[in-house]
Amino acid sequence: APLAKKEKTLPRCALSEEAPVVQAPSIGPKTAKRLEALGVTTVADLLALKPEEGEEKIAVRHISAQVIRDWQAQALLACTTPGLKSREAQALVACGVREIETLASADALELCDAVARWGLSDEGQRAWGAAAAPNEDDVATWIERAKRAIGARRAANAA
Repeated sequence: APLAKKEKTLPRCALSEEAPVVQAPSIGPKTAKRLEALGVTTVADLLALKPEEGEEKIAVRHISAQVIRDWQAQALLACTTPGLKSREAQALVACGVREIETLASADALELCDAVARWGLSDEGQRAWGAAAAPNEDDVATWIERAKRAIGARRAANAA
C-alpha cells in the first residue's frame, strides 16, 4: 500500500489568494496580462471571475469558460492543499479532482495511475516538463495532507 510521508507539521500552501495572478497554475505572463486587463490581478480575483464573462471579455479562442473554471480549480487546490505544486494541481484537475475534499477521499493507486496517464498526454508533458512523475507514495502524501488540512480547518471553525 502507498505510504504518505510522516510529517509533524504540514507544509505551507504553495499559493495564497493574495498572490499575483501570474503565480496561479497554468497562468503564464501572456495570460496574466490578458487577465490584468480585466482587473484580475490576484489569485482571489481569478477565483471571483465569472468564467463566461471572462471568456467573453478575453475573446481569445483557446480561453473558454471551461478553461477558466479549470484555472480556478487548480488555483483553489494550490491555495488549500499544503505543499501542492502548480503542476500537481494541474494534473489533479485534469484527472477530475477539482476540490480538496475530492482529493482527501481519493484512492492513491487509482489517482497515481490517472496522473501517470495524463502525464503522457501533450498537455501533461508541457505541464510536467522534466520533473519526475509522482509515485504512489507522493500521491498518498497529497491525500494525507488534504485530509489533515480539512481537519485543521474544521477544528479552527469549531473553535
